[in-house]
Amino acid sequence: MNKFSFTSGPAIVITAAFIGPGSLTICAFAGVEFGYELLWAVLFSCLITIFFQNTVATLSFKSGKGLVELFNHKLNNSILRYSFTAIVLTAIFFGNAAYEAGNISGAFMGLKKIIELSSFNSVEITSSFLLCFITIIIMIIVLREDNKLIKNILGVTVLVMSISFLIASVLTKPNIYEVLNGFFIPRWRPDIWKTIIAVLGTTIVPYNLFLHAALVKQDLSCLSTSYLKRDTFIAVSFGGIISSSIIIAAAGANINQIGSINDLGDALNNLYGANSHIFISIGIFAAGISSAITAPIAAGYVVEESFINHRNKKIYKKIAINFVIILGLLFAISGYKPIELIRIAQVANGLLLPGVALFISVLCFPKKEDLLIKKIRFLCLFILFIFFTFLAFKVLFL
Repeated sequence: MNKFSFTSGPAIVITAAFIGPGSLTICAFAGVEFGYELLWAVLFSCLITIFFQNTVATLSFKSGKGLVELFNHKLNNSILRYSFTAIVLTAIFFGNAAYEAGNISGAFMGLKKIIELSSFNSVEITSSFLLCFITIIIMIIVLREDNKLIKNILGVTVLVMSISFLIASVLTKPNIYEVLNGFFIPRWRPDIWKTIIAVLGTTIVPYNLFLHAALVKQDLSCLSTSYLKRDTFIAVSFGGIISSSIIIAAAGANINQIGSINDLGDALNNLYGANSHIFISIGIFAAGISSAITAPIAAGYVVEESFINHRNKKIYKKIAINFVIILGLLFAISGYKPIELIRIAQVANGLLLPGVALFISVLCFPKKEDLLIKKIRFLCLFILFIFFTFLAFKVLFL
């Protein structure tokens, strides 16, 4: 494949997955609390994401297998295989259901605000109706299993988010010198360790590894390794632009504390005028709906790979998709406050990064006859494993 189009590659799905309400909240919080100081963490996390996603995409392209299949193939012991499958399924089911609750809630917050600012505000629409409406739309899109349609929808949402939050960041008139310092001079103080790992955790998402590999496996005939690298770099870079823009906008919004991503829209009233919320709300809705589409898809692929030799694997896949969406809806309807749960979830996600690096390292363990580049890749993975372990230790025990 020589021709590149923005929505044609699998990596755009990955960007749409990690730029969700969690990313918006964590980046807004980082901007409010620490100004431009953590822009380097966004840049660093995007570079690691590109490296990780390229690695698993290449593995899947060359083997024609998903990550669950590849890992099970490396395990000779049946007990270890079953144990690994059980752990992955449990994490995917309940982890993605928790993510889905935040995603649906984020889409709901954005859509509700859009309706309030529009002429439809005179029509009485209940929160439960809106949540169910969003869930039905998600279910219809996901269960169609039309990869081209999904990539096109997610490509548009990423573009909408990019424009929305980039405008927000530019209108705050940031100090360019301070922004560049934030990107290229890392700050490393004990009071920001937890936020650093949250920024990493909201960008380097474990289920995206399984999702990317599965998407590559579905479309082997149309891909090449060079295309996959270019596709991942461009798509994840868009995600970095969005995350950085949110930090810059939040840093320049003069907010003392943030209880919801909608607070960012309130603080930018003086920049956008009376309808300032419409820009932020469109971005929030796009982020929520895009991530709400990808979370159940990832769960479905993992289940399908876990039962690859079972004749009912397609049925299990659909059950998994419906389970994640419906459980996410139930959590969203329950009325919990998403802001704290989102922050806790992203920190917890960051604490899982040593396991993520170790998992990929096992898949990439080099043989004696392998090329030098493969050995260098394994060394990089091992160094990242040590770094993530060190950071997790700092957050948990210091």
